[in-house]
Amino acid sequence: MTGLVVVAADALSREDVEVLLGMAGEWKLLRPGRWVASYEVDGEDVARKLVVELRNAGHPAVAGPPDEARAIAWNKLNRPTPIGGRAEVCFPWIGSNAEIVIEIDPGVGFGTGSHPSTRLLLEELASAIKGNESVLDVGCGSGVLAIASVCFGAECAMGIDINAAGLVAAKTNACRNQIADQTEFSSMSLTEISGTYDVVVANIHDDVLREMAEDLVARLAPNGWLGLSGVSPAQLSRLRGAFPQITFGEPRKMGDWNALIGRRQIE
Repeated sequence: MTGLVVVAADALSREDVEVLLGMAGEWKLLRPGRWVASYEVDGEDVARKLVVELRNAGHPAVAGPPDEARAIAWNKLNRPTPIGGRAEVCFPWIGSNAEIVIEIDPGVGFGTGSHPSTRLLLEELASAIKGNESVLDVGCGSGVLAIASVCFGAECAMGIDINAAGLVAAKTNACRNQIADQTEFSSMSLTEISGTYDVVVANIHDDVLREMAEDLVARLAPNGWLGLSGVSPAQLSRLRGAFPQITFGEPRKMGDWNALIGRRQIE
C-alpha cells in the first residue's frame, strides 16, 4: 500500500521541500502565497517519517489518506472551521474561499479552532471586535484566539502559555498569517503581565479559571470585556460566583460546552 504526504509551502519554501523529499512536486495554488503538493510514497510508515522530517524543518505537513476509503474521514477531519459569516480557520494545506482565512497548524499545541470551546470565543471575537483593541489570550495554545482577534481588526494581541512547544507553534502561526508584528507570545505567568487589555479571553478548565479570577479581572480595562470558555453547564454558577466584579450575559452554548461573556461592573 502506498502512502501520501501532503505539504504546504510559500513560493520561497517550495524548493526547500523538494530538496528535502528528493523529488519535484505538482504544486497547486490554494490562495495568494500558499501552495500545496501531495507526494505518493512507498507506504504509510514512509509517509509518517517524511512528515516528521518536514515538520522538523519547519514545513507544515501531514500524512494524507492512502486510499479512497479513508479519504472521507480525512477530509472531514481537515475541513475548515467557519467563523461568523466571513472567516474560516483552516490548516495551511487546506483550501478556503472565505473573506478572512486564518491558517493554524497547532503542532503539539491545543487549538485548531474546531473545538466547540474555542469556536465559542472565536465567534464572539468575530462579532465583538470593532477595531484597534488590545487582546490578552490566557492559555493561548496554538495562538488561534490571539491571531484571529488581530485578523478581525484588533490592534495587537498577547498570548501566554506554560507549554513551550505550543508557544513555538503560536509564533509560527502568527508569521504564517503575516501578523507577527502585532502579536506577542510568552511563557510569563498571568501575575507577571502588566497593564490592561480591552479584551481578555481564556479557554481553560473551570477550576483554573476560578483560581485566576482576580488576576484575570485585574488585566481587564474598565470598558473591556472578558470571555471565559471550556465550561460545562454544571460549572456555570460556580464560575460566575468567582467573578463578582463582572456582569455576565446569558451563556453562549455549543453542544455540551459553554462560554461566559461579561464586562466589569460600573460602580
